Amino acid sequence: MGRQIDSKLVGTIRNLIFYNHQGNYRMRLKPESVRRSPASVRSGLNFGKASKLSRSVRSLIAPINPSSNDSHSANLFTGVLSKFINWQEKQGALPPALQKELPFISGFQFNVEANLSSIHAVRVSVNTAESGSLEFRFAPFVPTEALHASFYTDHIVFKIIMIAVNLSDLTSEKLSTTEYKIPCTSETFKPSVILLPVEKVSGKLTMMVIAVQYMVKRKNVTQVITDMKKQPCGVVWAGWL
Repeated sequence: MGRQIDSKLVGTIRNLIFYNHQGNYRMRLKPESVRRSPASVRSGLNFGKASKLSRSVRSLIAPINPSSNDSHSANLFTGVLSKFINWQEKQGALPPALQKELPFISGFQFNVEANLSSIHAVRVSVNTAESGSLEFRFAPFVPTEALHASFYTDHIVFKIIMIAVNLSDLTSEKLSTTEYKIPCTSETFKPSVILLPVEKVSGKLTMMVIAVQYMVKRKNVTQVITDMKKQPCGVVWAGWL
C-alpha cells in the first residue's frame, strides 16, 4: 500500500488500484487470482454434499439426539462426512460385499460431553443372514456392571435409529427405530436382534445411531437424567453393502 503524491485518483489502471481512505489517497496492487487445483475444487464440492447430508441425517435423529441444536456438533459431523466422501472417491467403487467399520463415521459422537464408546454394551456385530437380511446383534450384558448407571437408576433406555444414505442423490432415509427398556438389575439382559432387508441398504452408507438414556426414580417419580454428561449419543456402526 502506497500514498499518492501528486494525484488524487480513484479507480483501477491495469494492475493498480487507486482509492481514498479517510481522506488519504492511496494505491495498491491488485491481488493475484488464485487458481484452484482440481483436487481443491472436488474437495469443496464434496464439502457441499456433506453439508446437505449432515442436515438430513441430523434431522432424522433429532428425536433422540441431545445435541440436536448444537452447531459445534453439527460442524463436526459435516466434517467427518466430507472426509468420508473424499476417502470413498479415492477408493473407487467399493466391492459388492459388506464393508464394516467405515472410517471417520464409525464411532462419531454427537454429544461430545458424554463418552458413548466407554459403554461396551452398545458394541454391535453385523453379519449377512441366510435369509438375505443384515443381522445386528448385541452381546448379552449385566446392566449394573455394563451401563455406568448411578445408584438411583431405575432403568436404562437404548434408542436406536438405522439410517441409509444415498451418496448419489444425496438423500437419507430412516430405515427403522428400536427401543430397549433395560431394568437396572444384576440379571443378564439379552437384546433382540435387529434385521434389515439387504435391498434397503444395497449400495448405500448405512449407520446405526444409539442414544442412551438413564431413568432415575426418586419419591416414586421416574424421570430421565438431563445432565448432558449422562446422555451419550453417537454412531456405533457404519457400513456399506
